Amino acid sequence: MKLSDLLVYNEIWIQCHDNPDPDTIASGFALLRFYDSMGQKVKLFYSGKTKISKTNLLIMTDALNIPLEYISPEEADNIEVPGLLLTVDCQYGSGNVTGFKAKNIAIIDHHPMESGFGTNIRICPGLGSCATLVWEMLCEERFPVYEDRLVGTALYYGLYTDTNQFSELFGSEDLDMRDSLNIDYNIMQRLRKSNLSLRELEVAGIAMNNYYYNKDHRYAIIKTLPCDSNVLGLIADFLMQVGEIDLCVVYNEVDDGYKLSVRSCTREVNSNELAAYLTQDIGTGGGHYEKAGGFISKKLFESRYIKMDPDEYFKICLSEYCESYEMIYASYYEFPEGKTVKKYCRVNTPIIIVRPEDFLKAGSMVTLRWGRSTQDIEIAQNEYWALERGGYVQRFSKDIFVKCFERTGEEIPDDYSDVPGFPTVRDWQDGRVYSLVGYARVCRTKGVLKAEGMRLTRNVKLFPEWEEGRYISGCTGDYLMKSENSKSFYIEPGAFFEKNYYPDEE
Repeated sequence: MKLSDLLVYNEIWIQCHDNPDPDTIASGFALLRFYDSMGQKVKLFYSGKTKISKTNLLIMTDALNIPLEYISPEEADNIEVPGLLLTVDCQYGSGNVTGFKAKNIAIIDHHPMESGFGTNIRICPGLGSCATLVWEMLCEERFPVYEDRLVGTALYYGLYTDTNQFSELFGSEDLDMRDSLNIDYNIMQRLRKSNLSLRELEVAGIAMNNYYYNKDHRYAIIKTLPCDSNVLGLIADFLMQVGEIDLCVVYNEVDDGYKLSVRSCTREVNSNELAAYLTQDIGTGGGHYEKAGGFISKKLFESRYIKMDPDEYFKICLSEYCESYEMIYASYYEFPEGKTVKKYCRVNTPIIIVRPEDFLKAGSMVTLRWGRSTQDIEIAQNEYWALERGGYVQRFSKDIFVKCFERTGEEIPDDYSDVPGFPTVRDWQDGRVYSLVGYARVCRTKGVLKAEGMRLTRNVKLFPEWEEGRYISGCTGDYLMKSENSKSFYIEPGAFFEKNYYPDEE
C-alpha cells in the first residue's frame, strides 16, 4: 500500500492508539500534513480512558502545532467514521486502540501483524519506530519532508523515544531517517528534558529493589510498573554499573504486549542478537552490540506460551541462550582432535571486495551499516573488506588480497540481495554517508581456494582474528572453516556451503 492509494477517500480520520506516545502522534501528524497538502479533509485523533497529561506530550503537541483531538469511548459508540479510518502505530481491532465503526479501514504500523482487519495495510515489524515507516512512505510520494521542520522534529522525536534515545536503534532505514531530517533543536531540547516524571522516578526506584539475579550466567531481570520505554532503558543502564551483572532484561506490560530493554557489557553477548532471540516469532527486537530493545505481542505470546508468565519466560530464555553457544576464539583456536575435520575446495564464486581507502583516509573512524548490523571501525592502512553473504564484513590486508584475489568486472551477484539493503559507511568526522555499492568490486579467487572445516553440531560464537572484540554467530548445520591461504577461521552458512564446496581429493 502507498499513501497515494488512499487518495480515493475524500475524508480521512487518522487514529493514534489509546494512551498515545510520541511515535504514534508523530506518525499521525506527518500523515495529516501529507493528506492536507493533497486537499483531503483530515482529522487526527485518539481515544481511551484518559486524556494526554504527560508534560512531554503536551509540549510536543503545543510546540509543533499538532491538532490532536480526544474522543471519549462513550462518544465513540455513537460515531461512524466517514470516508476512511486509518490507524497508525496500531492495528484496528487490537487491545490498545478503541474501536470505531468504519466501512473502510487502513493500517500503518511497525508491530507484528495481529488483527487482520483492513483492505489497505502496510506493516513493517523490522523498523524501530512507526515514524520511520511513515517517513519512507512520504519519500515514496516525493513529499518534501526536509522542508517541513515541524514534521521533521516530530518524526525525529518519535524515533528518539521508541528507541530509548537512539540507544536501541537498529536498521539502516531508522538511521537514514534520523540523519536526514530537518529538526528544530530548541524544541528537541525542551522535549529531551521532559521525558521523566517524578512518578516514573519512583517507578524506577521500586523496580530496582525487586530484581531477579542468576549467579551462574550473571544476568538480571526486572519487571517494572507501567512507564515509558525510556524508563526501562534508564534502569537497564543503571544495572550495567553493577560489577556482578553482565547482561540484563528490563521489561513492563503495555496494553497490547511487553516492551523490553536489553543490555550487555560482555563481548560474549550481543544485545542486538539477544533481543532478536527473546522476541523471535512473537514480536520484534534489535539494536546495538551493547544496547537493544524489543516488543512482544501479548496475543502472540499467549497463543504460543499458554501457561507461562513473562517473568518465567525471560528466565528460561536467558538461561537457554547462555548455554546454547560454544565460544571460539580464533587467535588461539585449533580444530579439536576426534572431530570430523575435512579438506575442501570452494567453487570459484564471485565475492564483493571493497578498499576503504578509495574514499576514506586511514585512521578514520566510521560506522558500517548492513541490514540490521551496525559496526564501528577504525580504517587501517592497506586494508580490504570482503562482504560475506552471511551479512558480515571480513577485514584483511593488501598482501592477502594480492595473493588470493583478482578483479573480474562482473555484476554484483543476485545472492547478495538476501541481506537487506547494501552496506553504507558513515564518516564520524564530517557525517558523510557512503554507499559501498559505488566502491564494490566483484572478484574471484586466484586458482582453487582450499580450506579445512567441520560441520557444526551446536551453535557457536566465533571471535575472528580481524575483530576479536565481537563475534560472528554460527548455527547447527553451518560450517566452521579455516582458509589455507590466510589461516583465518570463518563461518559459512550451511546452505551456501552445500552448494559451493566440494571435497578436496588430493
